[in-house]
Amino acid sequence: MNEESDLHSPPINATWKTFESAVAAKAARPKRDPISFPKVTTQEFLDRTRRSRTGIEPDVNAGVSAIQRAMDEAVRKCPSTKFVLTGYSLGAWVVDKFLLTDARRRPLVLAAQLYGDPQWNDPGKGQGLAVILGRGLRTHYPPFPDRVQSLCNHRDPICGTGYRAGTLDLTLRLGDALKEVKCPGHTHCYSGRSTTQGGRFLASRVNADWNNRTYRLTCDDIVSKAVPVTVRNGKGTARGSGIGDYDRWQVQIQRIAQGTVPRLGDVTAVLFSCSPQPSNFRLQELRVYRTTDGREVGRTPTFQVDELSPQYQPDTVRFSKGRLLADVKFYGPGDSHATGPSILRHVTWRWDGRRFVKQSEIDAGKPERTDLSRHRVTVDGIGPLRMGMTRSEAEQAIGSRIPEGPGGPDCKDLSIEGGPDGLLLRFSSDDRLVAISVLSPASISTASGIQRGSTREDVLATYAGEIEEPSTDEIVFTPSGAQFQGKVITFAMDNNGKVDRFIAGEEKFAVALPCGSD
Repeated sequence: MNEESDLHSPPINATWKTFESAVAAKAARPKRDPISFPKVTTQEFLDRTRRSRTGIEPDVNAGVSAIQRAMDEAVRKCPSTKFVLTGYSLGAWVVDKFLLTDARRRPLVLAAQLYGDPQWNDPGKGQGLAVILGRGLRTHYPPFPDRVQSLCNHRDPICGTGYRAGTLDLTLRLGDALKEVKCPGHTHCYSGRSTTQGGRFLASRVNADWNNRTYRLTCDDIVSKAVPVTVRNGKGTARGSGIGDYDRWQVQIQRIAQGTVPRLGDVTAVLFSCSPQPSNFRLQELRVYRTTDGREVGRTPTFQVDELSPQYQPDTVRFSKGRLLADVKFYGPGDSHATGPSILRHVTWRWDGRRFVKQSEIDAGKPERTDLSRHRVTVDGIGPLRMGMTRSEAEQAIGSRIPEGPGGPDCKDLSIEGGPDGLLLRFSSDDRLVAISVLSPASISTASGIQRGSTREDVLATYAGEIEEPSTDEIVFTPSGAQFQGKVITFAMDNNGKVDRFIAGEEKFAVALPCGSD
């Protein structure tokens, strides 16, 4: 866990290099300010956790204070300064603590990138060393996910992805954590795709600060001519003669989603909530801007309904396959302001070259929840889930939410709300289901009956003649049928020659490492 918090930290250096080159042509040249604080080894962390009530909190707090001093000095010299933060290992813990405890300075932070965080907390994938030893910050992880991206390599003992629950695996993990970190090769090292992704993430938040700028809105066509609204930290107020028969509009940003649209390139959708005052209603407006320079390109058309205005579900707004998607709830005949809308529909918009137009509006209903632990995995899916489905289609198919989570530049491994634990769905960057992973503690098997704990001999005998280049660590089943072309199941073996985990799906993505790993 020894944190390299100065200029000699390889992941911080690599992230800075990518970040600096990505923003240099679009913004004022950024300035780097290394933060120094006490260095703590993993052995010291373990010893002090056992002996002291405070553990290494004094060292973490020293790091938080160092961030605060650096920010105050920068703001003193230039009051309009904004910040991005990068933390590796113990430095990631420091950034977590700063963001959670410093409400006054937090609005100045546009984004934060974390690597190998001891506070990592994703029950579907693993928990950081601080969390499992009772030093967790006890909050949603990552903190403020709209501004924070966290990456954890598979079997990184500090952040814990890929380790099983239980005493035996904890002993193995602590042994791994105490080994000297020598890069490259160690799982606690971050470079290449991880740091490139991290630098680009930070740059995307700097090039256009969506939570602090002036927009032009109509409050969902309450007025015909858009009026300027300046938002600060995602909130703003519109006043004046152009807002209709109201004293003011209270405006709040509910969702920021980024993607790519044909003929437009990289774009950002911003969902606004607008509450005219005095009134007892709230309206929404969804507009799209160019990510690189913030110029508006269009908005979704107002829903033409006789009832009360429908409500976007903010966390569902996203781009997929060049389209803009959202779940929207509409009011039915028996609904009111008090009860809220009850009719859920999946809505898709496409860019026709001039504006966004509605492509489809499908009733979602409320499907019965599918217990996937009762189904078996194939190269095509599991139960009602099929490769190629969007996340929205997958949620509809199984009747459960698939919450957003951390990942890599090409894909994300997402768990299902309500389980089963150890089953992860891998979605590509263009929102397609491309693979399904089975990890500890899941006991789900393949269609042929192979599961975690099956022996190497079981796998080879079951898939005889369809195994490609078996090795000590991995066995890849490549079905011969033409209908399965391009799909595989990869079995990762443990040191005892038994299946530790497996992943099925498209060959490019069916790799037994988490998305975001080197």
